[in-house]
Amino acid sequence: MKILQIGQVDWAEEVEQFPEDVEWLFSRSEEIPHFLEEQKKLALAKLPAVEEGEEPPKVRLHFDAVFITDETKESDLEPLMNLVEAYGLYHLSGLNLKSEQPYGIFRRKVLRELKVSGTQEEIIRFLHLTLFSGQYGAKLKLPEIDVNPMFTGKLTYEGHVSVSFEGDFGEDFEPLFSFRYNLSSFPVALELWLEYIKVFGDNHIRLELTPMRQGSIYDMMDPILLSEKDLEEPYILVPNEEIGFYAVTVYAQGSGKLSFGPLHWRYSRIGLGRFVLGGERYHDEKRQEFIYYFNPGDLKPPMNVYFSGFRPAEGFEGFGIMKSLKAPFMLIGDPRLEGGGFYSGTENLETAIKTVIQESLDYLGFSSSDLILSGLSMGTFGALYYASHFNPYGVIVGKPFTNVGDTAAGMKLKRPDEFETSADVLLNVTGGVQEEHIEQLNQKFWDTFSQSDFPHTNFAIAYMENDDYDGEAAHRLIEHLSDKQAHIYTKGYEGRHNDNSSAINKWFMKQYVNLLEKGYGRNYS
Repeated sequence: MKILQIGQVDWAEEVEQFPEDVEWLFSRSEEIPHFLEEQKKLALAKLPAVEEGEEPPKVRLHFDAVFITDETKESDLEPLMNLVEAYGLYHLSGLNLKSEQPYGIFRRKVLRELKVSGTQEEIIRFLHLTLFSGQYGAKLKLPEIDVNPMFTGKLTYEGHVSVSFEGDFGEDFEPLFSFRYNLSSFPVALELWLEYIKVFGDNHIRLELTPMRQGSIYDMMDPILLSEKDLEEPYILVPNEEIGFYAVTVYAQGSGKLSFGPLHWRYSRIGLGRFVLGGERYHDEKRQEFIYYFNPGDLKPPMNVYFSGFRPAEGFEGFGIMKSLKAPFMLIGDPRLEGGGFYSGTENLETAIKTVIQESLDYLGFSSSDLILSGLSMGTFGALYYASHFNPYGVIVGKPFTNVGDTAAGMKLKRPDEFETSADVLLNVTGGVQEEHIEQLNQKFWDTFSQSDFPHTNFAIAYMENDDYDGEAAHRLIEHLSDKQAHIYTKGYEGRHNDNSSAINKWFMKQYVNLLEKGYGRNYS
């Protein structure tokens, strides 16, 4: 982990000990060019000697974070522009650093105040705890709960959407159910988020985490009791080397009806971002979420939005491909249900998706005509569904979905025991799984998509000719758009939905390059 401090006094001279895997580097702002040259020389010296006539290898410097500890001019930091990722630029609390340039490093890398108080050692430990590489999140799932046998009320499972308890829960808090599999302890902090709804009645819940000492299955430590107040925001579970696992139990008190979804857990960056640095989340009144990440790129149009596909492991998808285009981009993910809820849900959730896209356009000073919406498989639904609101410059989709209700209906004969998530989506959005609910979910897409004539939108659509999920989606889209003013590019590939993802992915990126080169003069050759 490389952290570059920019300031007047090197903290390494004042801090006795750094975490083992932290490489702390220092430069004064006016000396950054010289510092970088020295770093390149050091990196080259570690490489094998070059034979005569061979070109010396290129060295790429990169810092996990740049930490400014004294007043600095933005222009002095420009040499670091391509050496740190967005949201990796921080300044010590109390500094007054102002952006001097519209395309400067402060706006492109989203300079943020490090709101951590304490000694230098404590700040360094915080950075070490939060700047880890990668991302990860998962769920403790509803099919893997053990219900208290003493509960005598009504119990209802609703697919992977929820499990409902109706009845008398007791005057005092009593165990309602436990997750069968324990929650592991990790060397990083965890964030916990429980989906639940108090449907009716006078009742309260509590989440109990019982730590088990590392190396033992019998030595229980004092439990952590989380009230509804504690659960209003994701609860941060700090790492503890003494703990191996946590047993997780939900308690209830009172009477009425309670509905529970899964317990989400993720690696936590303790305020610096959800999943990744700068990542964000939104939850609606059902405590269901979507996640999003905005990267300003080079601050030049267009802004590219990528909706993640079906993803059982929680986190962002598509960072590498979007980053390679060098333009501003946004990643949107859907951690609901087994691997996503098709970006369709409550009015508040759908409005919030439109809001975060618009806020990013506003940050860049773009109109929606400088927007490209995109996605693969499940992500195509999000790209198409929200296109009518924005009338973007482009929509790029591979293996599209439009009629998710039909996808659910096809489980019985087309895909037995496969992609049952479609039935969960049907239940989650419409509240039922009957014929009228199937039609309701299908029509929900077309009612929204039909609101625009897409006067200036380029649609690039790749599809599988024998798609067994939503086999008519591409044909429906082409038929619907044929009398509009939109431009349509299509490509079909032989096979079922998951038979040739590599070809779809290559085509997907080619369409991005084509639109960016022809529409915005970018060059990727």
